[in-house]
Amino acid sequence: MYVNLKKKLSQNFLIDKNITSKISNLIDRENLNILEIGPGDGKLTEKIIEKKPKNLDLVEIDKDLIEELNINYKKYKFVNIINEDIIKFNLVRKYDLIISNLPYNLSSKILEKLILLKDNPSIMILMFQKEFAERLLDTNLNSINSLMNCYFKIKFEFNVSKNCFRPIPKIESSVLKFEKLKKGLIKKHEIENFIKFKRYVFSYKRKSLRNILKKYNIKDSIKLDLRAEKLNILDFIELFRQIKT
Repeated sequence: MYVNLKKKLSQNFLIDKNITSKISNLIDRENLNILEIGPGDGKLTEKIIEKKPKNLDLVEIDKDLIEELNINYKKYKFVNIINEDIIKFNLVRKYDLIISNLPYNLSSKILEKLILLKDNPSIMILMFQKEFAERLLDTNLNSINSLMNCYFKIKFEFNVSKNCFRPIPKIESSVLKFEKLKKGLIKKHEIENFIKFKRYVFSYKRKSLRNILKKYNIKDSIKLDLRAEKLNILDFIELFRQIKT
């Protein structure tokens, strides 16, 4: 079946049972409302079901895979199989947990979509291209971790060899766990403007903030002589709010 995988969907199936068990073992409670993005052939789905979720939504874009998922999991009344593009799909249910081996070419877009949910999940267990995961974990700010750090504590769990997939990709992967902060650092009505701000600032990441933001009336600050990556997240948010007002 791996011969027919669609390159445009970035399909690589996780086949290593030890890894699917390690990922599912990060789910520490039963009776959760869970969303799995891109379940593929359901290898991880099998392990999630063993964790006895209250509800499990499977959102899969590939119609061919949907047929197999329906055959294997339709018997479970708590499993909802949805043939949709996660980027376009309107997520209305409140989830306790979101879990996925994310398509590498869509990782940023999907993370932004999840942040924009009315109610963020308490936990996210997500696999990324290793290089992308390192950007999320970087102690220096960047375009993607500056957003995620506003709502989640990000924890490295383990790396996954490319040999655990079929077909074998060119890159290694990493599994990260996101734990929702008790209180988000920016308010929900600020998110879209914050996304525009951080994209703008980090598109000139080699320049000092003073040069990037010179058209704005910002209180003189020694922080402006730094690059954005050298600020902590609270100082970065403070600058954003000065510009916004």
